[in-house]
Amino acid sequence: MSKETPEKRDGLSRRTFLTAGGIAALGAVAGCAGKGSVIATDAAEAAGDKEAPKVASFRTLGRTGFKVSDLSMGAGSIADSNVVRYAYDHGINLFDTAESYGNGDSETKIGGAMQFMEREKIFIVTKLDIGEKPDEQTLIERFNKSLERLQTPYVDALYSHGIADVELVDYEPFINACNTLKAEGKLKHMGISSHGPRGDEPDSMEAVLGKAAEHGGYDVMLLSYGFINKDEGERVLAACKAKNVGTTIMKSATGLVEMPVLDFENPSEQVQGWFEYLEGGGATHEEAKERITNYFSRNKPEFEKAFAATGPFMAEYGIKTQEELTFKSLQWVLRNPDAHTICPSMASFDDLDRFLPLSGTQLSSSGQQFLDQYAKAFGPTACRFSCTECIGSCPDNVPVNTILRYAYYYKNQGREKHAMQKYARLVGANAAACLDCDAPCVGACPHGVQVQAQLFNAHGRLAMA
Repeated sequence: MSKETPEKRDGLSRRTFLTAGGIAALGAVAGCAGKGSVIATDAAEAAGDKEAPKVASFRTLGRTGFKVSDLSMGAGSIADSNVVRYAYDHGINLFDTAESYGNGDSETKIGGAMQFMEREKIFIVTKLDIGEKPDEQTLIERFNKSLERLQTPYVDALYSHGIADVELVDYEPFINACNTLKAEGKLKHMGISSHGPRGDEPDSMEAVLGKAAEHGGYDVMLLSYGFINKDEGERVLAACKAKNVGTTIMKSATGLVEMPVLDFENPSEQVQGWFEYLEGGGATHEEAKERITNYFSRNKPEFEKAFAATGPFMAEYGIKTQEELTFKSLQWVLRNPDAHTICPSMASFDDLDRFLPLSGTQLSSSGQQFLDQYAKAFGPTACRFSCTECIGSCPDNVPVNTILRYAYYYKNQGREKHAMQKYARLVGANAAACLDCDAPCVGACPHGVQVQAQLFNAHGRLAMA
């Protein structure tokens, strides 16, 4: 199929997408009932012709020289290829995906939109996991499959994905594979991403990405940076600036973490999750109830401390806090010119319509005050993910920051299935060990994170019975 002309692309609205493309799947499902056209019409009328704002600011992505939109598309999951097309038509020009996102589904959805985008005007990032140390040929074969799914002759940047071991920064098979792909014209830049420690890989994000910045071969990287975890992120950004490395930002929108509430008559999602897990493992309902009750009794001081810190803030800002917090968190990152682009997870038209107005905006003084107050109230509920301070405090080697990162995927990014699948792989090292533990981890975090409360919430959501 030939590309559409720029004139046609400029005329595409959300209503056009919903009527002609994005709603097609719903029409197909409802067609057997004879109501497909009604669903399409209602959805289009509900959306209206109102256009979302377009990207208002662009920055140079380090030594790549690419002028990148300050707001990029984090493509951990994508509802439909038309969502990608919609993002492109509203100015987003960097799409961050990975081989592992939906087992290639994210790449496939981006590939489905490729025919409607001018290839030289977009920057495609994909990633390969090198944790099991594949050889060069295996990496090349996996990359070529990514190319097929993306329907493009080349990728702008290939990242080694989620590195938590500084030794892997120098992993020769990945570096050699990138050089081979560059020589073949299939790749422009080598990159790297890091969340910090993961499982039995204990190195901090700063250690990994600081070494990558000094390496000289990495042109762009993905890092965690936000107003809660700003110190480590800013040191990485400074190292990148010194070497003219492009920076893309993830996990900047801190979420409000609820404290557990023990109510057996009306159990919360987390408490119900524990019941299902324990009973699925052979415990009776009464045995599960007793263990959960004992857990709450042992950790009551920790829960009360968390409530004491967050209660006044919640009373002042109320139920709208989460949405306001998300927007202001992103604006806080945008204020820093060394953070070239933010990649929030944007799976749908609604996500794009919510986030696009933030492009080019500045955090107000009242917004800064809001974040300052939030940091004081919720600092003890927000894991920084990327540091190493709590490692070694757990007798069962439970990877606290890894588990809480999966909980972030579940609650803040809406990637429930992805988070649960990753958690299921932590065989023998998940938060189930915390239920009967005396919590030596309490006090290990210098930021005062309420570890037990957070792990209780995480396991209740993530565990598969």
